[in-house]
Amino acid sequence: MQEALRRLIYFENPTRYQWLIYFGFFALLHIPAVLHHEGVNAYLLYANSLLKGHISLQADNYDYLDMIFYNGKHYLPYPPFPSLILLPFAAIFGPNVNTILIALICSCANLYLLYTVFLKLEISKPIKSLLIPAFFFGTGYWYVLVTSHHVYQFAHIIATSLILLSITEILGKQRWWLVGIFIGCSFLTRQFTLFYGVFALGYLYYISRDKLDRTFYKKALSLCVSIGVFVGLYLTYNYVRFGQPLNAGYNYIEYAGILKDRVAAHGVFSVKYFWFNVYSLFFKGFTIILAGADQMKIVDIDLWGTSLTAASPFLIASVKANWPKKLLWFSWITILIMLTGILFYHNNGFSQVNCMRFTLDFLPLLFILTALGADQIPRWLLRIMVVYACVLNVAAFIIHYMAQ
Repeated sequence: MQEALRRLIYFENPTRYQWLIYFGFFALLHIPAVLHHEGVNAYLLYANSLLKGHISLQADNYDYLDMIFYNGKHYLPYPPFPSLILLPFAAIFGPNVNTILIALICSCANLYLLYTVFLKLEISKPIKSLLIPAFFFGTGYWYVLVTSHHVYQFAHIIATSLILLSITEILGKQRWWLVGIFIGCSFLTRQFTLFYGVFALGYLYYISRDKLDRTFYKKALSLCVSIGVFVGLYLTYNYVRFGQPLNAGYNYIEYAGILKDRVAAHGVFSVKYFWFNVYSLFFKGFTIILAGADQMKIVDIDLWGTSLTAASPFLIASVKANWPKKLLWFSWITILIMLTGILFYHNNGFSQVNCMRFTLDFLPLLFILTALGADQIPRWLLRIMVVYACVLNVAAFIIHYMAQ
């Protein structure tokens, strides 16, 4: 019994029955979130519109906050791939689809994919046993999973699945056309994940560096063409909706509150947002909102989120990653490109609980670097940081949901 438990904890060559235990336990933890599903996800509404032959939203009595209103029609401002995922479910169940349940199924797949990535990277068993739970319970991933009835959070889950699929393929069979398809689909879910193409191309260059022959260029071309097809589809999609391929419609969004004021004053992207986002990403602490005359009543968690360093400090191990220098360069360049986009954006991910959800775009790659560097810091310190991050998430959820 003790040996079986040890094998489970250390993810030691899991059998299919052990995977059923992992998936069952993971699903059991999230039954409350699945049952708490409320409202209709905008991606689901759009899937139903697509089934009727419309590329605009065809929904009555829907709060169109953060939607586009253009030429008398409402449009979804976000890329359409999550709606394509929901098409078969919408065809069968109409608007009565539980997107948290679908996100939970994707997360079980992500659990297996992350294990596979760690296996291919030969991450040690003790590190796997700490970082696999840390990914799902000690980062913003947990928040977007339990709230994936919302449009933004559902997109993060789908994008994470696609990026993990692409990384698994890069480290495994290396069918570069398929890597391009995964990255392209991810781009049609979360635009900044397009830049995983930089990492993919860099990895291909690294493994071919001693022989940059015709085979290398063929593989590179298949990767780029695959990604390019999806970029072309997105440009066409924008053109059909707004008459301009490079206009995704964000300037037509009906913003509300402080975000409306920001965009009106500075636009969707601006250098004016830089220091706010630097503070949010790296320095902002875990903030509880207090009220009352004595400032003793807990009202909620600050929905502007918590910085990466405060919420998931174990990610600092990424700077100690032990990997070939060229792969480290390509990895950090990919992350920094995505990070740069976030730093100049008008929003840091609001509203969010104890995370910076936009960082989920580069979290899979950052997590690889974390796993590769985790052995370089004391095990007791890593364990404390992982436990702290998971407990902080639990505390944040309790405070937030009790305040609702």
